[in-house]
Amino acid sequence: NEWNYNGLYTGMALWDAAARLQEVAAVIKQHDRAHPVACVFGELQNLQAVDARMPDVDLWGVNAYRGISFGGLFSSYAGLVQKPMFLGEYGADAFNAKIGREDQDSQAKATAALTQEIVAHSSLGGGVC
Repeated sequence: NEWNYNGLYTGMALWDAAARLQEVAAVIKQHDRAHPVACVFGELQNLQAVDARMPDVDLWGVNAYRGISFGGLFSSYAGLVQKPMFLGEYGADAFNAKIGREDQDSQAKATAALTQEIVAHSSLGGGVC
């Protein structure tokens, strides 16, 4: 999960971690070709280059925390990678820094808006998600 940020929890460099996960994905495919192999990435930075080095990954999960909107996440992803995607994590923090306390109403509003964006970009309607 977000191994591009945490180096597989060992501090491994990005390209070493990508190579290791490609090895794992290849082993999975050797034993099970009936199910897709997914991998979860934090945001989109370097995803295109990583995807090119990980051909045994069939779809990407993306963790994105961008506030009340995903902005250009879906169109950016579509321009980088041709594989399906899903959102592994998304949401809004309950703590509102502007008022210095928890703000569940704003969190609920942001979560609803983000969920509506996901639905609008669903692969069921021709989107990438």
